[in-house]
Amino acid sequence: MSLFRQKTYLNAFKTVSQSLFLGVAAIALTALPTKSAERIQFFYGPFEPTIYVDDIATFAETGEVAPSLEILADRLDSEQRERVRLFLNAQYNIDAVSISQFAYSDLGERLLNSLGEIIQTENFLNGGKATRAALISVAAVYEGEATVMQIIQSYPLDTIQIDMSRLQVLLAESERTFDYRESIISEVKKISRDQSIWEVESAMGVDPQQTGRYDWQVKTIRFQSPNRSVSSLADVYYPTVLERAPEDVPVITISHGVASNRETLAYLARHFVSHGYGVVVPEHIGTDTNKFRRFLNGGEGSPNPEEFILRPQDITAVLDALEAEQVRDRNLMYWDLASVGVLGHSLGGYTALSVGGASLNQNPLSESCTELSNWIPINPSMLIQCEISDLSNEAITVTADSRIKAVVALNPLASHILGESGLEQIDIPVMIVAGENDAFTPAVPEQIEPFNWLTTEEKTLVLIEQGTHFSLLDGSTPGVLPIPQNTIGPTPQQAQPQMKALSLSFFNQHLKDWPEAEIFLSQAYLSQFPTEPFAFNIISPDQIN
Repeated sequence: MSLFRQKTYLNAFKTVSQSLFLGVAAIALTALPTKSAERIQFFYGPFEPTIYVDDIATFAETGEVAPSLEILADRLDSEQRERVRLFLNAQYNIDAVSISQFAYSDLGERLLNSLGEIIQTENFLNGGKATRAALISVAAVYEGEATVMQIIQSYPLDTIQIDMSRLQVLLAESERTFDYRESIISEVKKISRDQSIWEVESAMGVDPQQTGRYDWQVKTIRFQSPNRSVSSLADVYYPTVLERAPEDVPVITISHGVASNRETLAYLARHFVSHGYGVVVPEHIGTDTNKFRRFLNGGEGSPNPEEFILRPQDITAVLDALEAEQVRDRNLMYWDLASVGVLGHSLGGYTALSVGGASLNQNPLSESCTELSNWIPINPSMLIQCEISDLSNEAITVTADSRIKAVVALNPLASHILGESGLEQIDIPVMIVAGENDAFTPAVPEQIEPFNWLTTEEKTLVLIEQGTHFSLLDGSTPGVLPIPQNTIGPTPQQAQPQMKALSLSFFNQHLKDWPEAEIFLSQAYLSQFPTEPFAFNIISPDQIN
């Protein structure tokens, strides 16, 4: 049976089913903050167990278990109890203006309304608006940082009511999803590790994780994407001394993700240019750091769903600008802009796949989003992907650029916005990179299953153990979004040597036509790197039966 079609479920997440009330409490406590709640009630047929907020507070402070908490505590061992206490006492950086902006945005209202079907007001009404009021209130009162416990205590009504029947359905779906995830990821690891281990010699005279031999410079240009009202900036990295025919300068463009900018993946740009590539990194002004800073500060609205079209058009526009610049700038004169590689992260990963040939999957996406409109998605990226449903059929256009000859997509979202029908349109080499612990674009639905949908013969999948959505970013550039450290995971810089080596080797193979680069796209080569805190697993189509 195909790795990606099997439905065998492992037992790795049995704790979820055995500790139902732990899941109930976790969802209740994180999702519904506000002003002076006294109790949390769970409604399920004739049963109405109650947990008192004061008892939760005492447990968070001292670890003491009051009678109302015994129904929960009896299902947890000592280690699990301590994790719950750490969770209750964890501090989150929240700002009243930012919370308000998000809560009143279309995305925020959709999420809160879905959540409100489970976490309700005292009269069994949707709790979405109460949740919004709670979040804004606690952000104003605590002025920066608040604990989960303080958030619970700030709920404006006496009682938080939980619809257990809905919650059980959600938890059951979560368990199936996590079990399937564990099964698939375990098999990916097994396939990669079953590869024979042999000594890797540097066929090219240099290990691709090491800095190349070329000096380089960077300059910033301005370009105009045809469907944007204002121009954008792009950083252009160019090698200053070349030891080969000048017409051989290959080109890579890099697409940043949401709330990021041209610096987010600059370490890869510097690495590529040191190996003789020309690199261009455009700013996607509708979803960059400045846009989100203005949005969260109340100075601007949320990003427009047209960004799904505008972002790949930015790539085309900046390549057009470079072609025009070639006649004026001798440093760009010999760039090969007819054969370009594109690398992108997150929404930039979608951008790379889109400009590389994938088409939007609008109609099936609309059906999926209708099903999710009154439900909490297990896959958070669906909240973003569903924004495409707001686009008219007339707004959907072809975004592929024939100059793109190879794609590297890091943590992309692709499951519904592109789908199987969209991804099978790609006929160039593709590398998809997934993080095992990515909570924003989960590995199985957004990268591993979409990898199987690709019909191109040249495709590679990389799975990073302990990898999160942020493991491949620069790590030294402060982000505009308040992301907890435990969500970021291990220090991102520790994944950079592997990522530099893999992406460079992939482009060397497919843009420079160096068949010897394949030796570095192997588990044997990756086995030479430290496996802590990250372990990289790589598979290709011939390893999947």
